[in-house]
Amino acid sequence: MAKHHKLYKISCAKCGCLLVNYKKFGAGKGILRLYMSNISFPESMVNVQENYSFIKNVPNLTCTECEEVIGLPDLSKSGKWVFRLKQGYFHRKLIKG
Repeated sequence: MAKHHKLYKISCAKCGCLLVNYKKFGAGKGILRLYMSNISFPESMVNVQENYSFIKNVPNLTCTECEEVIGLPDLSKSGKWVFRLKQGYFHRKLIKG
């Protein structure tokens, strides 16, 4: 059985610029972290972890317009690469499918 996901647009809370499209799996309502492997847009962010050998070399998730830092690269408890989001610095909008 295929896993179902919801697709969200994640944008900067300061200027409204679209940062990424994100595929969220699971029932939780909030978004605390973005798993790098689930980012589907823009192309420069898809599979971003393949461009780096170490998580410490991944740049912060930063707004391309106002340069506000939205998320910090980190490892999840299970060892997956994530951006840990700063609460209040982003907005999420569900994309109707």
